Amino acid sequence: MLRTPGRLRLGISAAALAAAASPAHALNVLLTNDDGCAAPGITAVRKALLAAGHRVITVGPASNQSGSGAAYAVPDGSTRLVVVPLAGSADTFCVHRVKAGYAAGGALNATNPDYLGSGSPVDATAVGLKIVGPEHGFAPDLVVSGANFGENLSDSIPHSGTVMNVLFAARRGVPAIALSVGVDFAEAGKGFPATLAAFPKAGAFLVRVIASLEAGRASGRPLLPAGQPLNINYPVAGRQDPAGVRMTVAGTVDSFTTAYRRNPDSTVSIEVGAPDAEPKALAGIAETPAFLSGFITISPLDVDFRPSAEARQRFHRTHRGLTALTP
Repeated sequence: MLRTPGRLRLGISAAALAAAASPAHALNVLLTNDDGCAAPGITAVRKALLAAGHRVITVGPASNQSGSGAAYAVPDGSTRLVVVPLAGSADTFCVHRVKAGYAAGGALNATNPDYLGSGSPVDATAVGLKIVGPEHGFAPDLVVSGANFGENLSDSIPHSGTVMNVLFAARRGVPAIALSVGVDFAEAGKGFPATLAAFPKAGAFLVRVIASLEAGRASGRPLLPAGQPLNINYPVAGRQDPAGVRMTVAGTVDSFTTAYRRNPDSTVSIEVGAPDAEPKALAGIAETPAFLSGFITISPLDVDFRPSAEARQRFHRTHRGLTALTP
């Protein structure tokens, strides 16, 4: 369960975002994603961050791993990771998974029986924080994940490698921001040109967010509160430009439903359905209604999985008998 803070005190306003054009000082940014180390979204964000003067090291999965959530290579001795520079780059790295018997320099594709496939998003983030960063004397001030190909809102958060990357980083004390750009499903047969066109705009917006956070933080303090990464979603459908910026919280519904249908051959089709309605109590603050209205949404997440003290005490009172069970 992900809990959102009761108060949204990020110091970001529309005016501040409009005014913030450059960073107060250059940040070390570890850039990652779930679409792959050379995907157009991460490439656009990298370009925007570098143009703003930040120092960037990119570490991503070797290929598209969308929807893999927090999956990672477990330490059971059967799997290793291979981290290789992207062709033509000295500071962009791609993460693969191989069997324990893999020989150094072996082919990183299906022709090699010891090749398992791409690393996961969290594999890439972990390697960036624990291996690539230290090897390059690079201590990240910020982890950025994205820009993702498609929105990651509320109900989709547990499935999103993009968002799980920033939760992984934040639980280790590193400020982190997930950035996703929406898709218009009407463009599915055309390659989603509106999303591709929006990637540079979303990257430029992220730079303004970072500059605004920088301008508002006290000297010596982290860019974001510990354990509270941001989830930013940038819309594209039906608008030339977003309607504005809304401060939101993660709600309970996504921007679409996943509809399942049994076929005569016993397979199950996976289709896109209309979005569900957000409960009335959340409709005014949740990110999905604002996103569907054309607004960029900025939602803080809370990586503390513990329930509130009140909920914990209530559970203990009503389930005391659990402690008397035979081990």
